[in-house]
Amino acid sequence: MLFLLSTLLFFTSFAASAPVLTISEEMEQIFQNLTTEAQEDYFQILFNDTVTLREMDHLLDQWAEKHGILDKWTAYSGKWETRKEKFHKTVLSVIENLPSAYRMMTEITSNRDQTINQVHEAVDQLKETYNMEVSMISFLSKMMVLNEEYIMNGGNVEIGNEVSQDLRRMRDYKKNRGLNALLVPGPLV
Repeated sequence: MLFLLSTLLFFTSFAASAPVLTISEEMEQIFQNLTTEAQEDYFQILFNDTVTLREMDHLLDQWAEKHGILDKWTAYSGKWETRKEKFHKTVLSVIENLPSAYRMMTEITSNRDQTINQVHEAVDQLKETYNMEVSMISFLSKMMVLNEEYIMNGGNVEIGNEVSQDLRRMRDYKKNRGLNALLVPGPLV
């Protein structure tokens, strides 16, 4: 289990969170017959933060040769590179599609002649074509709300303070389900 977690940490540092790039089965095949010493050697290389990535590749190749698994390691490395290339192409595609997906999402959420359910249905339809893009936009929107203080105090994005306060009240209402979170403080008339 420790092996899997450590290996996943190492490889996801290069590939962020790519669900297509699962490696555990292939790594298990490589490691299933290795000695404890071979596994310890692997982790010493993996967690050596004083070598460059190119040097680490070379050390891992030497490690595989020393422990008699160079053919398996070479095949795995080739598959990993192919997966990494596919991942990068996918990421680039999503980034290129973000502006148009954002415009479409904004059109949907700006249409005041529809119900909340219709908005959700329209966003779900948009997800059929732009699932990753809509997920990214939603994530970015949440991050902006969570970082409103930074944004309000000189961040790169300018949002009116009143919008920020409204978002905060809605967030607090959703958390606590208390109507008081939505009430605007002020004098009673």
